[in-house]
Amino acid sequence: VWELYNLNEDFSEAVNLADENPEKLEELKTRWEELAWENNVYPLYDDMVMRISKQQDNLFGDRKEFVYFNPGARRIAEKASAPVKGRSHSIETKLDLSGGEEGVILACGGFTGGYTLFIRDNKVHYDYNYYHGLYYSLESPALPRGEVNIRFNFIEDGGTTEGIPGGIGELYVNGEKVDEVTMPEMHISTFSLSETFDVGIDAGTPVSNKYRVTNHYPFTGDLDRVIVRLTE
Repeated sequence: VWELYNLNEDFSEAVNLADENPEKLEELKTRWEELAWENNVYPLYDDMVMRISKQQDNLFGDRKEFVYFNPGARRIAEKASAPVKGRSHSIETKLDLSGGEEGVILACGGFTGGYTLFIRDNKVHYDYNYYHGLYYSLESPALPRGEVNIRFNFIEDGGTTEGIPGGIGELYVNGEKVDEVTMPEMHISTFSLSETFDVGIDAGTPVSNKYRVTNHYPFTGDLDRVIVRLTE
């Protein structure tokens, strides 16, 4: 939508003169077009959020599986981590539990937004922080001892707001679905400019309000690897 103002009389651009002076408006539009081509302004694309959100596609191409080993996979830049935003995906790990383990299995982001998979009070939790103060949370019953397979599954279904991803989150323990949550709106771009992707700890500020990042809330048991898969 084009607007027209007389800056000699209306420096704050309060009175739109487009309807009163259509010929002048067309003259200036034509001149703007000429200068735009002369100065390489085109192509115009003002949706910076969508542009940023697609940067990871250029990094990973058609790759679908990402394996992260503990303790090596830490302080990975968010943009260099698995591109799960707005995409169906799973996060999976196998643990050998004695019953006293706790801490972060995987975390990305911080208090302003992100996601984290962790064990607390002998239960596995998944928290998605959709901006600070709004959480989508999943929680298992008490975990058994011995070998345990843990998997978070996200199914993207378009969400409730046009242009904003959303879907269903599911939590599985040993192949059995133990919890489900609707996630109607989710991030499409960066959680933070400084927070990172980590396995075995939550570096930086805590993604979840269920724990404090004391010494990064490290996982206290044996954690070999976490596998992230794009399932769309």
